[in-house]
Amino acid sequence: MEASRVEIKAKRLMRAFGLDNVFYSRISSFSKGMKQKVMIISSLLHDPELLFLDEPLSGLDANSVMIFKEILSQLAASGKTIFYSSHIMDVVEKISNRIILINGGKIVADGSFEELKEQNIEGSLEQIFNQLTGFDEFRELAGEFVSIVREV
Repeated sequence: MEASRVEIKAKRLMRAFGLDNVFYSRISSFSKGMKQKVMIISSLLHDPELLFLDEPLSGLDANSVMIFKEILSQLAASGKTIFYSSHIMDVVEKISNRIILINGGKIVADGSFEELKEQNIEGSLEQIFNQLTGFDEFRELAGEFVSIVREV
């Protein structure tokens, strides 16, 4: 992209994300959420056909999360291919049309959320993942953690 076009587009995108007042500021002075917004803007600036996103919601405030999920939805509807990696299963469940669950470097499930529900116990994607990976000691581990925290 032409440098002048990049600047114009970047300023407009920063304004849309509420960052127009810091366009000329050093990124090192930004909060984690502000840095994440800049990363999102920079990844979308050139209108790519293919996106690889790793934990893109990390550090974003609730309003920005809603905006970004809608951005992803509109981009996908326009034909963009989006690879979205996250450990936050409820977000993956809501925004993905195809889900691949990986455990220990191996694919343990591949399909839409509805297909995964049909193949496994009904429930959330998190519950499906726990069933497929055999991880069911989370309550005991959390209980142990809380008991240690509450020790006097």
